[in-house]
Amino acid sequence: MASLYDSIEKSVGKYVKVEDAEEEVCELYAVYYSSDTSDRLNLVDASKTELEIEIQYGQRHIPLTIRQNPNINGELGQTGAVLWSSSVVMSEFFASKKASGDWPIDGINALELGSGCGLVGLTLHRLGASRVVLTDQSRMMRLLSKNIDMNRLPSAKHRQRQDVFAAEYIWGDAPEDQRVLSEPVDLVVVSDCVYHESVVPLLVRSLVDVCRAGREDGAPVVAVIGQELRSDLVHQVFLAQLLQHFTVHRVPISDGIDGVYVLYVAWLHRVTSERV
Repeated sequence: MASLYDSIEKSVGKYVKVEDAEEEVCELYAVYYSSDTSDRLNLVDASKTELEIEIQYGQRHIPLTIRQNPNINGELGQTGAVLWSSSVVMSEFFASKKASGDWPIDGINALELGSGCGLVGLTLHRLGASRVVLTDQSRMMRLLSKNIDMNRLPSAKHRQRQDVFAAEYIWGDAPEDQRVLSEPVDLVVVSDCVYHESVVPLLVRSLVDVCRAGREDGAPVVAVIGQELRSDLVHQVFLAQLLQHFTVHRVPISDGIDGVYVLYVAWLHRVTSERV
């Protein structure tokens, strides 16, 4: 059976290879700054404590109930306690790839960094991933666990193996929870986590660590990174560090989304062998 990497590699001709961070940022933000501010993503209501989200999946929808906590969002740099529109975009992207048969989601092991409320990881769970680990800071564990309990597939509740769970993972450090990397990872996802240049080296280090852990068959771990466009400076800093270790391709989504949001697929350079 072809790995997720094998399936994506066959499609790279449809994607845009990113080789220079400055050139990529100039291209992206030329469109971004010329667009109307009313075109920005506005897919969720951050003021509510609970949201009913429907992810388009072929001819049907995947319903998800997501709890959020607007009261603590913004405290001490906390940004993950509410849902961001970018997580809806990434969730629908994965659903479209599964529906079209382009990307094999069934049976993969996925790990999400900076899960926030957990929408992307929970969507992967509902799409058939056999193991999904949602990670974030310790203060997010209660909210993440609640959302897992509300959205776990009924069949998963009766399995002995815990196939979707939340675990603390501080970027830049090895995860203290041994379950996080106890099994080979096929896919690592990051949704809208690059908000300040200070987090960039820590996030990139964790991406390298997770991807280096690798799969037993030697196939590269695929990283999917989605980001709503905001600061061109922060985006360039992130891309410059990412390109030091990863082969990166930008994946077009749609005319209405591409001007305000960007999605990358990436995997480690073959020669990357040392810690960031």
